[in-house]
Amino acid sequence: MTENTIRVGVLANPMVLHWQEAALENVEAVDGASIERVVVDASVRDDSSVLKQGANAINRGASVSPSDISLFFDVLREEKLKAFIYADRKLGWMLFDERDQMEARQSKPIESVDVLSDVRTHEVDPVPAGGAWNTLPEDVTETLGEECDVLVRFGFGLLKGPVLDAPKYGVLSTHGCDIRDYRGMGPKLTFVNDDDRVAVTLQQLTEDIDGGRIVEIASRELRPDPTYADISEATAAIQRDIFATGVEKLRSPEFEPWEPDELGTYHSHTKQREEPGFVGRFLLKNNYRRVKRRISE
Repeated sequence: MTENTIRVGVLANPMVLHWQEAALENVEAVDGASIERVVVDASVRDDSSVLKQGANAINRGASVSPSDISLFFDVLREEKLKAFIYADRKLGWMLFDERDQMEARQSKPIESVDVLSDVRTHEVDPVPAGGAWNTLPEDVTETLGEECDVLVRFGFGLLKGPVLDAPKYGVLSTHGCDIRDYRGMGPKLTFVNDDDRVAVTLQQLTEDIDGGRIVEIASRELRPDPTYADISEATAAIQRDIFATGVEKLRSPEFEPWEPDELGTYHSHTKQREEPGFVGRFLLKNNYRRVKRRISE
């Protein structure tokens, strides 16, 4: 890194969400920033993976195919009650015209992302690091440390190990809430709790889940009686901008990521998989508000 420049690397899945593509375009537009290297998670490249099938189902938008029905039962086996939340999202696209949420969640192959077309890209399998954690191979970590000043994480799941400290400014990732209020499961919990704002934390990852050093926290006020699509759209809008804001801040020698005085309670993702009461409240509230809005229009 030379003065007033910052070299950015990207850790990605083979399919890049539309909001992620917009975020990378905004990062590339930061004065002095350049995307130098992309590393793609090869372990989810297989067309038979649930991740790839889910991306295909989302990309079909408001239409339903027989493969969507099959996918529902696959997800039900793996993710249990969360399958009903995914099905409810598709229902919103079909019956309630929740197009902005749909478009933010749609994706394209990483090879088709224009901002990355001239960037050196290679695929690697993550190295299991215990439980749900992954790390990256030693040679990849070394290369990223030499060629990048900061990494943007859109793939590879929960990361730990030397890669977190290899680049000068570490690995940046978002959490869909203010980590001083909520950790773990994010926006679905704020929806059920009737919070009137959405927030996104951009953090420099550590090996504490949603406990990294804070680079930026941004929030938006919600309309009255928001649906979950409203929350998803507002969250995606913040995420499109927050990485560029973070890269811009890190270019300044005066800026230091900071540690909060306290962190929010950790809420396990098992709540949306295994607690019928929580999933039931989520679905009832979301569809009541959808119908109420439709009637008032």
